[in-house]
Amino acid sequence: MLGIKAKEKQDEKRIKEYEDKLRAYENELRKSDDTSRIHMLNPSRICPNPSQPRRYFDEGDLISLADSIRQYGIIQPLSVRRISDESSPFGGLYELIAGERRLRAARMLSLPYVPCIIIEAGREESAKLSLVENLQRHDLHFFEEADAIGRLCETYGIKQQEAAAMLSVSQSYIANKLRLLRLGEEERRIAINGNLTERHIRAALRADDPLIRKKILQTAALRNLNVKQTEQYALDLLTDTDQPERHEMKFVIKDIKMFLNTIDKAVGIVRRAGIPVEQSRSDGDGMIELKIRVPGTPVKNVSR
Repeated sequence: MLGIKAKEKQDEKRIKEYEDKLRAYENELRKSDDTSRIHMLNPSRICPNPSQPRRYFDEGDLISLADSIRQYGIIQPLSVRRISDESSPFGGLYELIAGERRLRAARMLSLPYVPCIIIEAGREESAKLSLVENLQRHDLHFFEEADAIGRLCETYGIKQQEAAAMLSVSQSYIANKLRLLRLGEEERRIAINGNLTERHIRAALRADDPLIRKKILQTAALRNLNVKQTEQYALDLLTDTDQPERHEMKFVIKDIKMFLNTIDKAVGIVRRAGIPVEQSRSDGDGMIELKIRVPGTPVKNVSR
């Protein structure tokens, strides 16, 4: 119990030192304008950005980040925009533009203040900045990235070429990301749970039919196929689908074999009943010729 209390006091001391350090830093920069000055804001006064593209936050990564912040503080300030001034009944409220993970980690530590830069931006500009800032990071899931690019293009009428310039990527990169939006929720769930890569999904996207795509994704996940194997499986499946007569031929061949086996069994039953049956078979010119000769008059079965 003493160890827990000692740790709590140590944490309180660290928070107090952190708070004093941030306040001192703010006082030094108080004479600067908002866009260059660091503001110390309570995390409870910062609202999430509705255009935040990230949907998945790894708990382990947040804990590691919180441990780093506990030791060294928040090195890079958060970016926010003002949505209500200090005279409002709720005090000054701010909308987050960039720094979601840092804000969450700070809340985990119950920090009283976080360093922020206030950017003068409207709702649309804030949304664009948030999307672009997150898209420039490399730890977004490719579905999150595709959703963000899609919103950027659709909501603000940005063309693929413009989006590519904003993100410093090629237009083909943007096009490939937008293709991922063709997948439905169930297809996405299969891909995520199966740890499939973007290249696996591109192989599945060769199919326009969602049911075929789903089958490709399920097979790749269950069989743990690599990208090359998935591409080959998709190609084989699509080839068979495009030529349904090949499937029909498989069934016909199977049915012919069953037919011949049935004839052989029937002849055997008749022979065991004491009826002399003659059977011959010849193959040629892609045809099978069967001859079965039975007596014209039934032979009486002599009981023993």
